[in-house]
Amino acid sequence: MGIIPESDGSERRRAKRVYASFVEYCRAEAATEQRYQAFAENISSTGIRIFVNERIEADTLLLITVYLLDGSTPIEVKGKVVWVRPSVFVMAKDRQHYDIGVDYVEISDDDRERLVYYTSKYSHEIPPSDRAV
Repeated sequence: MGIIPESDGSERRRAKRVYASFVEYCRAEAATEQRYQAFAENISSTGIRIFVNERIEADTLLLITVYLLDGSTPIEVKGKVVWVRPSVFVMAKDRQHYDIGVDYVEISDDDRERLVYYTSKYSHEIPPSDRAV
């Protein structure tokens, strides 16, 4: 998804990532149902990694509203869950939390350009990892 492996086993990201604040999401097939809030761990012009409190299976389509830290108009995207992992950040006794990687499958050209600008302006190079988007 957001990481392209090099021949020597290292990784090369497709786009810069920056930290984001939060998102609202719902499953695309149930778009009229309740939206859920989650934290965005990082965002790029090609995808987003979010922290959720429910397991969402890979290949699930999500409608996502992204609220950027600069306070600008939220960005609307449709994305496909490409990986799901239990989160190591929160270990609640009664509930598991998950990190999920989402690739955009529908995003307007204007919103993608905004994300390119946003990630260029606010980038604090997020180190590559096997859990990045």
